[in-house]
Amino acid sequence: MKVKLYFKPLVYLSLLFVITGLAGCEKNDSAANFGDNYIFIPQATVSGGTNLNYTVPSGLDTNTYNYRIDTKNNKVNVLLGVSCSGKVANAGYTVNLATRTDTITQLINNGQIKVAPNATKTVMQLPADAYSLPTAVTVPSSSYMTGYYLSIDKTKLKTYAGQKVALCVIISNPTNYVLNQAYKQVIIIIDVDALKLI
Repeated sequence: MKVKLYFKPLVYLSLLFVITGLAGCEKNDSAANFGDNYIFIPQATVSGGTNLNYTVPSGLDTNTYNYRIDTKNNKVNVLLGVSCSGKVANAGYTVNLATRTDTITQLINNGQIKVAPNATKTVMQLPADAYSLPTAVTVPSSSYMTGYYLSIDKTKLKTYAGQKVALCVIISNPTNYVLNQAYKQVIIIIDVDALKLI
């Protein structure tokens, strides 16, 4: 008998919650501007948040590799980018690009940069005279992301055969939106032998 007494009010209460919930939804909720707008380096997220490592090479074939060989200009171009989260991240923005040698030096000294595959290979800092990187990247309005290259001299890269080279790239000073502090830098680790440079 007591079970029946409690059951009826619970049914009415549940029905009230359902009706209230449905009444709270509007047809245009799907068009609302949800999400915060944070600028980040997408390649810093490939580990799923465990670290900022971006290993090169990666991919299944020439269509999905994360680098391109520019034979004409003797360059290895590593694919990088900037992106902005949130639904209305299409006002355009510019960010500055730089490298942080101190980050790589610290990781090497602490033995924290040895990663699979071939985790036993020596990791060296990629010297500044071996690469070029834009000083800034602009994402046009009506877009939320763009790509750019870390362009490495192929001849100089080949001198590191049997080793890996690493470089830290960081973004700063956005002209619009806010930086995602967790993913504003990426640790690029290149296994030179795996590139099979000719």
